[in-house]
Amino acid sequence: MPTLYTQHLMLRPFQKADYKFFVDLETHPVNLEYEADEAPSQEYLMKKFDDMLALESQENRAKYVFLVEEKGVPLGKVLIWQIDRNIDEWEMGWVLDPCHTGKGYASEASRALLEFGFRELGANRICSNCNSANTASERVMARIGMTKEGVLRETRKLRDHYYGSCIYSVLRREWK
Repeated sequence: MPTLYTQHLMLRPFQKADYKFFVDLETHPVNLEYEADEAPSQEYLMKKFDDMLALESQENRAKYVFLVEEKGVPLGKVLIWQIDRNIDEWEMGWVLDPCHTGKGYASEASRALLEFGFRELGANRICSNCNSANTASERVMARIGMTKEGVLRETRKLRDHYYGSCIYSVLRREWK
């Protein structure tokens, strides 16, 4: 898998030594707020991490996960995965260590992921979605040039409350 570079960041494949950071990221209460009712189990996290590392040896991959770092400091992760081969559609997402949010890192890393998706993966459409209460993720989607397509109503349930999913996308012909 390639390593991607931006003005400030390096996006690289995860390595075994990144496991503690991965667990901290996946179990941080702020990162779980819009995604899960409780932290995942250690067994689940170990399998997810091992599966992610195993992606590196696959040919014709349909999923890429990058660790985002600045000057050797891990900040978060970004990922892109194919959701419809027939129309060359991919979905992307990101999660940052909460102490690094609000500094433009998610936008910078996501722009690099869009470029990778369109140039290297041949995507025609890249979409992203978030919990309708997650206004920070929505701002990132708009900031990187995605268009809001709408809100799927009450498609998520967290802590006995229903939430919608905001969906954004950008097409190859719109991407700059």
